[in-house]
Amino acid sequence: MAHQLVANQQTGKIPFAFSGPRDAIWHGLGQGLDSGKNIDQWVEEAGFNWRIEKSPAFYERTDGVKTEFPGKVVLRRSDTEECLSIVTDKFKVVQPKDVLEFFRDLVEIHGMELSTAGILYNGKSYWALADIGKEAEIVQGDKVKGQLLLTTSVDGMQSTQAKIVSTRVVCANTLQVALKGGGRAVRVTHKQDFDAKKVKIEMGLIDKSWDGFIDNLKKLASKPMSDSELRDFVSGLYYDPSRAADSQAYGVDRLVESVIAKAKAGSGSDMHKGTRWGALCGITESLTHIESTRMTPETKFVSAYMGEAADKKADAYLELLMRA
Repeated sequence: MAHQLVANQQTGKIPFAFSGPRDAIWHGLGQGLDSGKNIDQWVEEAGFNWRIEKSPAFYERTDGVKTEFPGKVVLRRSDTEECLSIVTDKFKVVQPKDVLEFFRDLVEIHGMELSTAGILYNGKSYWALADIGKEAEIVQGDKVKGQLLLTTSVDGMQSTQAKIVSTRVVCANTLQVALKGGGRAVRVTHKQDFDAKKVKIEMGLIDKSWDGFIDNLKKLASKPMSDSELRDFVSGLYYDPSRAADSQAYGVDRLVESVIAKAKAGSGSDMHKGTRWGALCGITESLTHIESTRMTPETKFVSAYMGEAADKKADAYLELLMRA
């Protein structure tokens, strides 16, 4: 069983739901839904039907007296009473159901369709992902589609974030799309109330953000990149600049060679080989489907969509644009 998808103690269900084929899901677990348009059904099947509640935080003194810790509260699940974190009493919670409610008007009025939603770490983090109805062909036969991701946490490790993500159809590589204002995501800290309407406004016009992004990818696909340029670029992404090329940390050279190999002979390489788009595909494939025995499928997913790997892919994209 997947390590971070913990079955609900009462229903026995894995807190994850999806539309589309099961074999396209990174772990193969969860409830398959016929349509991504019924938000109430998603709340039930993805396990978002509980609330985060606050309780005072206490500690036990050496004399055995239990004393309240001022300014701190325990965040707990309403269904299992399990403690999820201890935070300040100013912490603003985004409820699980609110993440899916964010998409209600987008799917019912604006034609989006939910594709996945799930809960990780037994409730400390949850997210939903929807297809935005945008798809484009970068070169003949090589398509990318657009998705909107909303994710949050209750342990203070991550702000609430809304971002547009592109997925390359041939291999499911993901890459963040720059928003209209140039940022990678709209972030709401847990010191602020989550205002869904405001977040949607701050994201700007998705059409313009998407169209500009696609124009940039097509620009990269039209620019050739020699083997030596590819090697220099990938090495620059992964090498420690403070160390000589022959004294890099263990495994870095192997990683560089792996990325270069994917750029030259990875998924769909016959459509992009020898271009800056091909270099980007090699990097996104390596970071989306990272080969690591130390990472679970769930931690790979978190990294690829909202963590370190997502940021590194975005950095590579911007660097390649500067060179184009």
